[in-house]
Amino acid sequence: MPAFYYEAIDGRGVAKHGSHEAELLNDVEKWLIAQRLTPIRIVAAGELAGADESTEVKLSLLEKWQGVTLDDHILFCRQCSTLLGAGVDMLRTLTILAKQVSNPLLREVLLKFREDIEQGESLGDAFEKQPKIFSVLNRNLIKVGEESGTLVTSFSYMADLLENEKEISERIKAATRYPKIVVIALFSATFFLMSYVVPKFVVLFTASKVELPFATRLLITISNIFANYNILIIGMVVSLVLLYRMGLQYREFVHLRDSITMRLPVFGNLYTKIYMARFSRVFAVLTRSGIDIIKTLNLSSAALQNLLLRDQLAEISVDVANGIALDDAMSRQTLFPEMVTQMVSVGVESGRIDEMMDKVADYYDIETDYTIKNLATLIEPILLVFMGIMVGFIALAIFTPMWSMMEVMRGG
Repeated sequence: MPAFYYEAIDGRGVAKHGSHEAELLNDVEKWLIAQRLTPIRIVAAGELAGADESTEVKLSLLEKWQGVTLDDHILFCRQCSTLLGAGVDMLRTLTILAKQVSNPLLREVLLKFREDIEQGESLGDAFEKQPKIFSVLNRNLIKVGEESGTLVTSFSYMADLLENEKEISERIKAATRYPKIVVIALFSATFFLMSYVVPKFVVLFTASKVELPFATRLLITISNIFANYNILIIGMVVSLVLLYRMGLQYREFVHLRDSITMRLPVFGNLYTKIYMARFSRVFAVLTRSGIDIIKTLNLSSAALQNLLLRDQLAEISVDVANGIALDDAMSRQTLFPEMVTQMVSVGVESGRIDEMMDKVADYYDIETDYTIKNLATLIEPILLVFMGIMVGFIALAIFTPMWSMMEVMRGG
């Protein structure tokens, strides 16, 4: 009589596995049901090795380096929400998705999730083991969903949040495409002038007896650097990129970077709106899930990619823990707009803070949309001033000594 390997879960959700002899696979399924076990996987013992090999994932260095894209995350969360919402258990969901996903690294992660759950761990614990793949917010939302029985909602919300992030990112890229092209063209033209055009004028200026103004001497110096130290310039650019990446490992550097980001013309205001919308939406979801206010504040900060705002939320959390009202604690901070504080105050007084925070999120979503649509228009004045300074400096440096040369020739 052939033997079959089975995987199942009992009424408490504990994974079970083993082997059972039977004539047909259906007989094993009936036997498991009689044992009050829910079948997850049944494989003939002779096919077990082949089945295991089919799920084995061997990752290349390139696949590990590419990681899991935002699109992969969105698709995973959306599929999890759909399958779980249709009544498919978690183990079966992970098995199905591991066969369907195209990203090898994500497939490996899903198989590890399945192994962890089969060994009796929770999904939240399995997610916690993958900090490089899933953010702090994602991991905590899974834990909250698992504890409150709203895992379908958690996955759905994660997908919505990631889709919103992707949409905003793509719209910012589209809105700044023209300014980027202009800036690249300007720098390319400047590089060409400094490397090939200005040196010819330098020969002319050097042969003349005209005293060169400061702007021309500075232009000649810059031109010599471009002409003679190309490799050094490239090396400096690469070094700056590497230093920036190294600096991201230090809190002080990240704090300085985020501080500068929030003060940038146009973009500082835009990022504030994006962060407020994201914070308010996460806060509303967590509050609606019954999470206490301190934990809600801590988890909401994980949705923000700005250390200044995270620090201020940490201070708000400490104030609230010390008995200060949430709206009063927020009003003490400088980065939270007055509108957010007022809406929180109304929400606290009415006991409907989740609804108020949803309204705040809706408002800032609209404001973000408006700002992005007008981004090119807002950037244009800054771009024109920058171009004017660059062109004016080059023109002044070249034409001023030429005028002096013409006066000398007329006098001669």
